[in-house]
Amino acid sequence: MKERLSNSEKLVELTNELPDFCAAILIGRKAERELSTRVGYARDLSLYFDYLISNHRDFAGKKKKSITASDMRNISPMDVDMFLTYFAESHSPSTVKRIKSAMSAMFNLLVDYMQILEYNPVKGAQKIKIPEKDFVIYLTRAEQEALLQTIKYGTGLTKRQLAYHSKFQKRDLAMVFLFLDTGIRVSEMQGLDMDDLDMDECSAIVRRKGGKLSKIYFSDESREYIADYIDERKATLPLYSGKDSPLFITLQGERLSVREIQTLVPKYVKAAIPGKEAHISPHKLRSTFAMDFYRASRDILTLQKRLGHRSLNVTNIYAKACQDEIRDTRNWRNA
Repeated sequence: MKERLSNSEKLVELTNELPDFCAAILIGRKAERELSTRVGYARDLSLYFDYLISNHRDFAGKKKKSITASDMRNISPMDVDMFLTYFAESHSPSTVKRIKSAMSAMFNLLVDYMQILEYNPVKGAQKIKIPEKDFVIYLTRAEQEALLQTIKYGTGLTKRQLAYHSKFQKRDLAMVFLFLDTGIRVSEMQGLDMDDLDMDECSAIVRRKGGKLSKIYFSDESREYIADYIDERKATLPLYSGKDSPLFITLQGERLSVREIQTLVPKYVKAAIPGKEAHISPHKLRSTFAMDFYRASRDILTLQKRLGHRSLNVTNIYAKACQDEIRDTRNWRNA
């Protein structure tokens, strides 16, 4: 069986297949973007270069690796539009917007950093409109309780899952409750180290999108779950429990990957709330926190800070969803 690559290994592997100048944005300027974002950019740019080789006369017959920064002078805004139109035929608007962002980052590098181009052709290309969501997928309080009960006691898990449940129960309970308690992003959770925690203050240092360090605060209940997990780890995996160790690890002492965290959430949701596992991810647990926090506080500015959103417009979706709920209860006397 082929050993699964880490995100760092995937990034190196993908970057080695791309034109040499791409390494500057994917690896050389790593502080500007999350690792998972750079892996996504590498995949997107690979698709874009495949398209150029197959459809642009100035790139016909070339190998991706042989394309130079100077070759990119042949790309016009019209060329970018043609690619985005082609790509949009088989992809969602959000995916088209993502690949456009990867292309724009690459061209900005060629303009501002390498000074090979005079302008970024993506800036003259079509705008990508993404329909605004008028709803939020999240867990109700009853569903949250069912989820936590499954993690605590194994309710609904298969016999095979139960055989290993005791080894992961405290770790997974600490993680899932922390999602619900703080709205932390999965990448932020995955990047936590032991020494990022201040258990007296009930806080943790996380690296936000763009590399900015920020402090989040968790509840006394979260502290209890985290402390239980750490105590168990010190007893069972003492060699991997130093202050500079990753907070959430495998039985082999390795940092859990983003993918592993993303996989364990639907596993528990499937057992606790059958039929909802396809819709609930770590990001939906973040949405669940946001809905609960706004309902309790009606403080959109504090919610924005807690979620680490740069724009209040992004946070406002939760306020709008709550307003819709209020509107729907206007005939409550007749319910």
